[in-house]
Amino acid sequence: MTDVARVSAFGRQAANVGRALPFSESVGSPDDLPEPLATALKQALADEAAAVQLIIQSPAFATVGQSSPENVFALTGSRWILVARTATGTLTSSAPFSAAAVIELTMILLGGQLRIESVGGAAGCAVGFNMVSIELFREALFMILAGARPAATGAVRGGNIEAELAVLSFKFRTALQEQTPSGLALRDVRSWTSEVSPLARLLFMKPAAPAGVLAVTDTYLGVITDPPAGKEKQHKGKSPHGKIATYVLRQHPLTLRVPPPQTRGDCTLRIGTSAASGFDLRVPARQSSGIVSLLSAMLPPA
Repeated sequence: MTDVARVSAFGRQAANVGRALPFSESVGSPDDLPEPLATALKQALADEAAAVQLIIQSPAFATVGQSSPENVFALTGSRWILVARTATGTLTSSAPFSAAAVIELTMILLGGQLRIESVGGAAGCAVGFNMVSIELFREALFMILAGARPAATGAVRGGNIEAELAVLSFKFRTALQEQTPSGLALRDVRSWTSEVSPLARLLFMKPAAPAGVLAVTDTYLGVITDPPAGKEKQHKGKSPHGKIATYVLRQHPLTLRVPPPQTRGDCTLRIGTSAASGFDLRVPARQSSGIVSLLSAMLPPA
């Protein structure tokens, strides 16, 4: 992944907008943006100005240990564009939807992040936002997923989805509904629980695989998990009460690397999206057999 622009927006009034803008919001046209963001976005769009489907403007944010520039995240029918304000002007990143390989939507406490990893040397991005703006970024996520092609190979066998959904907690069942685009059929579902209590994790400082669910569709592998222990530490021990939804797009060749069998602790399954990138799925070893069986039937070994 190249040219990654990492920006964030948690809510502060933008300096020269002429209206209160405490959170990210949708705007109708590049002309509604302040300079120099308006000019930079128009230049990036070039002949695609009429094809803009969504423009999200996020204000600048600064606090102890974190600062973020004002930025704009825009989508056309075929690519995303990110323009961030810098000290000397703007920085622009863009990549086609077809290059997206892993898309991650993090939702923790009041803050979220939409992160895109691409293949083939295309740009990636990580855009932070206040959770008040979650629906805007979920809309952007679903627009990108809508352009994904079905997997060319590796047909998914139908699982007992009803039985799997029945054992899901209310949180994960709701999250799965929220994070699955409407009209998209689930082909299989597998879930797991965390085997180390939050108290034991705190006392022994041993991160455990967070609880989660794996959902399979024709176009992506979707993983929704609780935030790992590392995310909790970033928030000074406060329980994040959040979730992370990750989409590994099946339009690209994927591989699977499985560690040697084990009966204790956690195991990490590596879903490769290219020679240099991929997604690590961490699950309790004792609950991994069903997940390994499902993924092994779909993906060739790494």
